[in-house]
Parts: sequence; structure tokens; C-alpha cells
Amino acid sequence: MSWIGAGIGALFGAQRGGILGGVIGAVIGNWVEGKAREMMGSSTAGRSSASDGELATLAALAAMLSKLAKADGRITADEVHYCEKVFDRLGLQGEKREYCIRVFRAAKNDAHSIYDYAASFASAQPSTNIREIVYGLLWELAFVDGMVSPEERGILRQITASLRISAAHFNWQCRQHGLSPDGPNAAAAEDPYEVLGCSRTAGDDEIKKAYREKAKQLHPDVLRAQGLSDELIAKANDQMARINAAWNEIKQTRKL
Repeated sequence: MSWIGAGIGALFGAQRGGILGGVIGAVIGNWVEGKAREMMGSSTAGRSSASDGELATLAALAAMLSKLAKADGRITADEVHYCEKVFDRLGLQGEKREYCIRVFRAAKNDAHSIYDYAASFASAQPSTNIREIVYGLLWELAFVDGMVSPEERGILRQITASLRISAAHFNWQCRQHGLSPDGPNAAAAEDPYEVLGCSRTAGDDEIKKAYREKAKQLHPDVLRAQGLSDELIAKANDQMARINAAWNEIKQTRKL
């Protein structure tokens, strides 16, 4: 199963009358839903939960891209091109790709916020690493026109909570893109223990185990088995660099 549909079989059914049900069904139209089900090999009468999960996650991702692109009031041709490139990088072709494009168009003017869609995506995707990679894609989209607008910067700062990733990731991305972090903790360096997902009071063996587990999760073979394309696997190198920096800082502090 690809990362798109991992672990979320019941999500579409649970959201049927809510945010994703709206964007997939009433907002976009029954034709799209029918086509999407058909292309994924499931009928309306006997659809598979995995297919529904993939639909829900694709909808949430496409809608997030749409909302961020529209954040400064209009969507440029460069932003549209970038989002289409993201769909290509995900390996989406034919009806799947058309489905995402239709969601993208429909979501830009609907009543839901990007944070609504981000929360749905976070509920759908259990892997923190994948959510951080998607966060990186949002940063790339914001930089398509050469600068991050105040509206985009505000979204990128706040959306970490909805995506359920560390708020410090915003400051890290700022520094990666040559921007000065802002906010109450702007000057603070990222907590290496938080990056590894363990407590400062954890023992050396526990911290080593946490580092090894993080590194294993980001190994190209593991990510490829989850359905990530080579281009998205390359994006994981940024996450691995962040984890290595945290591990090296802890090693020096603890003299491991």
C-alpha cells in the first residue's frame, strides 16, 4: 500500500458528511467521485476501504496546495505548474491526476480553511516523516514566485499544529530558506531531543534507539516501499540532515 492510503481505511466514511465528503462529493460532483472509484478498481456498491482512504488523503493534500497558493489572493501560473509537478512527483497519472487537479480547483474557493485540510491529512497519515515531507512541499510552493508573502508565512507558521509536527520545524525551514525566524521562540535553536522524539531525561541507550529508528524510517528503501517517488525520497534527505544534526549535538553534549 502506498503512503497515500496507509492506515486510513475508515477516514473517508467518517468524513462523508464533513470536510472531505464535501470536497469529494457535493463540491466537485458525483462524476469525479465515480471516476475516482472506477480508476482505483472499486465499485460504488463494493468499494474498498483502502481506495476510500487514498481518495481522502489525495483530496486533503490537493486542497492544502490550493489554499496555500490562493493565500495572497490569486493563484499564479507558476503555482499551478508547481502543484501539477507535485502530482507528477507522487506518480499520479490519468484519472488520479485529473482527480487531484479537480480537487485543487474546487478547494480554492470553498468554505474550509487550509488548517481544516491539514488536520484531515494528519489524521489520515500516521507517519510524522511523511507529514514533514509534505510540509516541505508547502514551503517549496510558497517560494515558487521567489519570495514568501506575509500571508503564506503566517500559514506556514501556524499549520505545523494542524499537521501535528513540531512548531520548531517552522524556524528550521526558515533557516534552510535563508529567512529569519520570527515569533516568541525565534532565537531558540531547535531542541535536538524533540527532533528525535525523546525526553531530555532519557537514557543513552533509549536515545540511540530513537535515532536508529528515525534513520530507519527515512531510509530510501523503506520510503520506496511506502510508495514514495525518487524525487520525494530525495526530499527526505532534508529530514535526515536535521536528525543527524540533532544526534550529533546530543552526542557531543553527552560525550557518547
